[in-house]
Amino acid sequence: MPRFAPASIVRRRACLLLSLVCLSGAALHCRADELAADEPAADAAAIDPEAVKNLEAAYPAAAAGKTRHVILLPHKERGAEDDFKVEIVAGRTIDTDGVNTYRFGGEFRERDIPGWGFSYFEVDALGAPLSTRIAPAPGTPTVKAFAPGPRMLVRYNSRLPLVVYAPEGTEIRWRLWRAEGQPQPAEVR
Repeated sequence: MPRFAPASIVRRRACLLLSLVCLSGAALHCRADELAADEPAADAAAIDPEAVKNLEAAYPAAAAGKTRHVILLPHKERGAEDDFKVEIVAGRTIDTDGVNTYRFGGEFRERDIPGWGFSYFEVDALGAPLSTRIAPAPGTPTVKAFAPGPRMLVRYNSRLPLVVYAPEGTEIRWRLWRAEGQPQPAEVR
């Protein structure tokens, strides 16, 4: 009789596989644009003025030991926004051996701003990096690289800023995911 892995192990393996797919930039049904930290900021004329107004009015300044990261998305019409998602990635640039894959643990939490109906995100402290354990060749130089931590996929809304509060020293990067083509019907079996 075959033995099956417990559900928690299956979920962890699925999350790891999804992380590897995201890291490689490939996806089955979505296409990821490049990480926005490597691109110039969006054109100021393309930013929705409502987003800037909402940022200044509703979102509090960062608490001591935290930094406020703001993502202002380029304006899109409401129907066009349905085809996009925003992936937010917390992490840190660290010295790596250039061979192993590094990442951080942590978690995003969504919080509501009382009286506004808006929300923002908080990131836990990232802790020590985790890595694969491949032995690099002797004398391999260290390489500075971004090690990702927790990720979150949120809906695209150019009328509101995406605000993330993170511990000092944590980098927040983002990228757009765009659905390609029309939704396909599922088979009934």
